[in-house]
Amino acid sequence: MIIYICLYLMKIKAMGVLTDSLRTYNLQKGDLDELYGIFRSVNDYDIPIVRYIIYPSSGLIRQRINPHGKEFYSISELNYPPAICLPKYGRVNLPYQSMFYACSFTDTNSVDVPFPRIVSLLETSSFFKDKDSVGIERATVSRWEVTKPLNLIALPFVDEYRRPCPEVLNFTKSWHDIMQDVSVNPNGLELIQYMSNEISKDFASDHEYMIIANFVNYLLNVNMKTKDSDGIIYPSVPAQGGGFNVAIKPNAADTKIRFVGASLCHLLKQRDESYVAIMKDAHLNPDGTLTYTDRVLSKEEMAIYEQYADGLTFVN
Repeated sequence: MIIYICLYLMKIKAMGVLTDSLRTYNLQKGDLDELYGIFRSVNDYDIPIVRYIIYPSSGLIRQRINPHGKEFYSISELNYPPAICLPKYGRVNLPYQSMFYACSFTDTNSVDVPFPRIVSLLETSSFFKDKDSVGIERATVSRWEVTKPLNLIALPFVDEYRRPCPEVLNFTKSWHDIMQDVSVNPNGLELIQYMSNEISKDFASDHEYMIIANFVNYLLNVNMKTKDSDGIIYPSVPAQGGGFNVAIKPNAADTKIRFVGASLCHLLKQRDESYVAIMKDAHLNPDGTLTYTDRVLSKEEMAIYEQYADGLTFVN
């Protein structure tokens, strides 16, 4: 994973106006012409932006919670969802805008850094995050491989994450050091710093993502400097900065990553105690469908499973 920062050096009017405009923007009214007017008030090439490259052979994982009593039998069900299935705002997608969301692997192996598998649970399972939940939740984890370089953008990682992984901390320090040594457009800096705070917030409703989701759309599909990017990478908010998510444009997902495999997992949960077991592995058939075979658990694994599963019932 390679990072570089694109800066265009110039100065214009005093800071503060853009922040005031964004803070007072009426989410309920939702005037997108007004919102994009704020974005366009800064020249396309005057927004300091971060570039990431994820190189071939890197891994990504996705998780989907299974419908009640059902399994996924095609790759398309594990890939990005059709636009028609996305009526609400996401953190970095508009309503009816498909994106390939996934968790990426950090370069750090440490007990203090959660595995992407844990990050994916935090991102997708409200059952896992609910401290009072009890039962067994079924979910399918799919694995994907990058086959061509993914050229991503990122917003600066500001100090808003409570448990940042070393990559986030190192980048934050590098960003602050660079900002002290160079002169950048203050309005562009103000805009990007405001949006860096927005992308790190844990919003209560999907509608509150309106500003950040539209800004990401502006960067990925409108802004002349950045619209050639394949997507965006950002620290996981539920994981408090302990891992990374990527959101990749469908055309890049179709041409730059490939499906590797999938597994059906059981999350066994007794309130604040949980255990994840891989129960079935998916095999890809020549016609693109998936066939599942039971995974053989060791005696130790079966004993742990039975211990956690005692008295529990399936929730899906």
